[in-house]
Amino acid sequence: MLKQIFFPLTSTPFSRSGYRELLPSKELAPYVRAFWALWNEEESARQIELSAAPIIPDLCADIIIATDGTENESDGREISSLFFCGVSDKMFASTHSQGRRRRLFGIRLYAWQASLFSDEPLLKTANGFFDLQFHFMTAKKLLLTKLSPVMNLEEFKQVAEETLLELLDRSASKTPGQNPLVMDAIFQMIRTRGSQPLSSLLKDIHASERQLERFFAQTLSLSPKKVSSLIRYQSLWQRACFSKNFDIQDAVADFGYFDQAHLLNDFKKFHGMNLSEARQLARRTK
Repeated sequence: MLKQIFFPLTSTPFSRSGYRELLPSKELAPYVRAFWALWNEEESARQIELSAAPIIPDLCADIIIATDGTENESDGREISSLFFCGVSDKMFASTHSQGRRRRLFGIRLYAWQASLFSDEPLLKTANGFFDLQFHFMTAKKLLLTKLSPVMNLEEFKQVAEETLLELLDRSASKTPGQNPLVMDAIFQMIRTRGSQPLSSLLKDIHASERQLERFFAQTLSLSPKKVSSLIRYQSLWQRACFSKNFDIQDAVADFGYFDQAHLLNDFKKFHGMNLSEARQLARRTK
C-alpha cells in the first residue's frame, strides 16, 4: 500500500549512464524500492566519475556490494566490500573509484523497513556508511554464501530476494522489530504528502511527540519532522518530473508551502540545486 502511493525518485529518474534498476517482486515491494547496479564497461572510470549524478534524499537506505576487476574479464573479479548506506537527509555527490573497474550492486530499502533486515536498531546511521557487519551481520553472512563476483543485475536480484525473504522469516526475537506507531505515522505522512502539521499527526495516531521522536530515532535515525519534510520534497519532485503542465503555484497549495519562495528554498535545501536546474538535468538524461 505504502509503495503504491510513495515511489521516491533519483535525481535522474529517466536514465543514467551505466546505471540500471529492477523493481522487486510483489512479495518484497512493500520493503524494497529497487535493486540496482552501476557500471559501464565501455567508458573509462574517469568518464563515469564526470557523468555521476547527485544523490538526493529519497527516504531509502542501501545495502551495497562492490566487485572489482580489470578490463579483461579473464583476469577475474572479486567481491571487495559489502556496506550499508544509511538514509540521507541531504544531497551528496557520488564518486566512482578509478583504477580497477568497479561494479556496484545495491538493494534500496525503504528506510522505515530497513530494520526488519538488520540485527540491531539503526540508531545514528543517517548520512553514514558502515561495513555491513556492524548492523547486518546475518545479512552479510547470507549474501556471501550466495553472491558471485561475476553476476549480472538479474542474477543479483535473485540472490538478494532470496536473502531478504530468508531474513523476513526470522523469529521476532532476532530483529529489532518495527513499532506500529512508526508505521502509522509514516502512512499518515505519505497520505498527506508531508503537509500535515506534527501536532495534528500526533492526535491522529494517539502518540506523544517524545514517543514518536524516540521510535523514529531507533527505526529511521531521523526525526518525524525531517521525515515528513522529505516525503513532501520527494512528492514535489515526482510532480515536477512527471507533470506535463507543472505549475508552481498549484504545487505551493497542494503541498502546503507558505508561498513560492518557501517551496523553492525547501527544494534547494534537499536537492542541492534549484528546481529549474534539477528539471533540466532530469530531462537531459531522458
